[in-house]
Amino acid sequence: MKNYLDFIFRERRILVFGASLTFFSSFGQTFLFSLFVPFFLEEFSLTNGTFGSLYSLATLTSAAVLPMVGLWIDRIPVKHYSTAVALTLALASLLMANSWGLATLFLAIFFLRLAGQGLSGHTADTTMAKVYDRERGKALSISSLGYPIAEGVMPLLVAALTTFMYWRNLWLLFAFTLALFVAPAYFRLIRKHPVNEEVARKGAQHREARKASGRRWVNPFEYLSLLKDRRLLVVLPAALVPPFWVTGFFLYQVSFGPEYGWRPTTIATAFIGFAISRVISAIAIGPLIDRFSARRLFPFYLLPLMASFLVPIFIPGAWSVYPYLFLMGLLMGLANPLKSALWAEMYGVDNIGQVRSVFASLMVFGTALSPFIIGFLLDSRFSVDLIFGMAIVSCVLAMIVSFQTMKHGFCQSDYETTH
Repeated sequence: MKNYLDFIFRERRILVFGASLTFFSSFGQTFLFSLFVPFFLEEFSLTNGTFGSLYSLATLTSAAVLPMVGLWIDRIPVKHYSTAVALTLALASLLMANSWGLATLFLAIFFLRLAGQGLSGHTADTTMAKVYDRERGKALSISSLGYPIAEGVMPLLVAALTTFMYWRNLWLLFAFTLALFVAPAYFRLIRKHPVNEEVARKGAQHREARKASGRRWVNPFEYLSLLKDRRLLVVLPAALVPPFWVTGFFLYQVSFGPEYGWRPTTIATAFIGFAISRVISAIAIGPLIDRFSARRLFPFYLLPLMASFLVPIFIPGAWSVYPYLFLMGLLMGLANPLKSALWAEMYGVDNIGQVRSVFASLMVFGTALSPFIIGFLLDSRFSVDLIFGMAIVSCVLAMIVSFQTMKHGFCQSDYETTH
């Protein structure tokens, strides 16, 4: 713990930078959008199904664009990249405040999802992976704390402000906050860090190499070469299964909760335990990554999620929602630092922005498809116990496949030298 605190004090500027990015990613996260859904439905005369389709389409579109813009963090200084992300969020919030039709609403959601859910966390994790080697796990753990803090603070803030403020004015407040305070803060926190010069130098080398080979422009689909790596088949199932199931169960848990005696108020109070466990596991996993490596820990991180799905099946009752969400919070705290560290171990840090943006895009695709699939299963009269069972089976299969990451030499790659 002393080493942990010494590390935080010594690296406080860049750690605050990373945690701020994950905190303000909340402007593009589903939990914040859900608070405005009643306003959207009334203002635009939408049904739940119509808005859900619009939201999913905007999310899928942002997932398709994410790898193309995500790779630029390997080419330009982080101080400029992070500032651009914050200003994009500000412009998206301004667009949301002035959206008077479905087209502008779609564009606002698209840019909020791209810059919020996608690029904000992407920038934080990529920067931590580039800057740190032996202490990468701790850095990723601390920067990820912005997620649970935002989940605890932002809903209360929005609920309080919407009692006396028109929802459009609230988005206008978000836009000015991001443009006048958050974007300059990002720039000031990171502007003197050597990572900017390092990225700029490697970006210049990359451009010179392209000119020498006669390729002056970046092929936006170059990142797809990553999909040729066979190790992707080993990692991808375990990386994508959790966000798929967690998103779907979060969205519909108020609907299926009565089958287990879960009331909306009970679920709301259980989220306190979810946030606490997420913070605990995020802090705990960092030193473990630094000591044992991400590839050795990766196969085991699905265990809390499987235990979470088993709780309502075998121990039903109103109180079961508490261990259900507590265990799910453990998984969420482990996932982000562990996966980000694994990409760095597998592919190195020179191209980590390109690599991570591909995985982030695939994750967003999965979270966009989840509501459709789980909603179809519920509408088709599949029992919730059966759906939980399907989730457990998928986790077990993914975990078995992921044990390949523990093999010696798994993280030794020619990817950096060929790109």
